[in-house]
Amino acid sequence: MFPRRLSWLLLSILSCCCTAFGPPLLTDSDLPRQALNPQQLRSLLQTAPPNITAASAILVNTTTGQILYARNEHERRAPASLLKLVTAMVALQRGRLDREIRVREEDLGVISAAAMQSGDLFTLQELLYMLLISSDNAAGMTIARGLAGDVHTYVGWMNQLVSSWGLVDTHFANPHGLDAKDAYSTAYDMAIIGMNALRDPTIAGIVGRYEAIVAWRRLESTNKLLITYSGAVGLKTGTTDNAGECLIAAVDRPTGKVIAVFMGSQDRFADAHLLLDYFYTNFAELRIDLPQTLQNRYLDESHTWREIGLRQPTTILISPWQLGLVSFYRRIDIVSANPDPEQPVGALVVTLAGRPLTEVPLYVR
Repeated sequence: MFPRRLSWLLLSILSCCCTAFGPPLLTDSDLPRQALNPQQLRSLLQTAPPNITAASAILVNTTTGQILYARNEHERRAPASLLKLVTAMVALQRGRLDREIRVREEDLGVISAAAMQSGDLFTLQELLYMLLISSDNAAGMTIARGLAGDVHTYVGWMNQLVSSWGLVDTHFANPHGLDAKDAYSTAYDMAIIGMNALRDPTIAGIVGRYEAIVAWRRLESTNKLLITYSGAVGLKTGTTDNAGECLIAAVDRPTGKVIAVFMGSQDRFADAHLLLDYFYTNFAELRIDLPQTLQNRYLDESHTWREIGLRQPTTILISPWQLGLVSFYRRIDIVSANPDPEQPVGALVVTLAGRPLTEVPLYVR
């Protein structure tokens, strides 16, 4: 038996141990010391859409077609020189690039930024450069009159083209964009027009140039974004009293492609920088595909190797910081000896930090 003094000493020690190692409690003073993991920290950095001056605007990821920002996107407004993209698309449908058109006095009733003069002879390609780079109004008139015989007929072709795309809120009254009572469009429609324009290699090659020498003239683009924003590839500016400052901005970076439209802006290039930065800060394209490799196959119930793949690559948008947290695995649901090539046999499962993000059907090749 322990002496009484030793017993009391042992009891005191055990009491201290119970007190020190009891259930943990989180107090106010402990809270600031709790560490956040990298994923939590990055999520705190996601930004809200910026405040811009444009009366109407839209931001679209052109790869997925997702609208990521919109303000009064269906409001009809004066289109200004943004419509010159349609002037150019109709010209490419109706004429050859090497076709020569002579400028007439009637074409010069509007301002010629490229100093065109009556009697000048240009190819259609040269006129398109003047139309889209220096936004020359007289070039639009010369193209319209030269290809259609009269401007009215040509504008009819322009309206037919946008109608064929299902654009019900767009109508043109001239080929240059100066204010007219029955000329209007929307940011939404202009985004569609911009995407269609970029699909044409001739137009894409012109609107992506900040300057060019054409017919002994040095042309400088009205789109300052081409030299102030990394990855900018176009597209078109416009300014009139009724329209205010307008811009269709197109940017192509490894992390994503985007079009932004601004109508009725007080500072279109500042607005563009804000909204484009918002996209590239918060979104990145994740391209999903399966190449033909030995890994992308499975054994069916008859012990035959079957190659698998996607119908076509697909793209989804995630946050840029999430790219390193994405993983994939192939799930096979059907191992029949005679798989139907039109029916999926499984799925490519995409996970983000271990959690399911999306599934893409797998087919036998």
